[in-house]
Amino acid sequence: MFCQRLSDKAANTTEQVEVIFVNPACTSMRCSKCAHTEPKSRKSQATFLCLACGHMDNADVNAAKNIIAAGLGVTERGGQCTLCLPRQSTATQ
Repeated sequence: MFCQRLSDKAANTTEQVEVIFVNPACTSMRCSKCAHTEPKSRKSQATFLCLACGHMDNADVNAAKNIIAAGLGVTERGGQCTLCLPRQSTATQ
């Protein structure tokens, strides 16, 4: 329901908008600096500490960085990202 509502809103904007749906699986366990994925890096609900490189961040901020990187990886490089679901494009004519 959320995805459909987001797509509908994007289609009704005055500017061209592309909606890219990203699979959030493992984004809270993947380091946004070195891409190492380890469940134990999620020290608490709020704290992320990468066991490989030592990067420390708020866990939600770290996950958000991974999600935006996945979406940008599709649009900027034109390739497929392992985190991304099939693209759904909406734009105004």
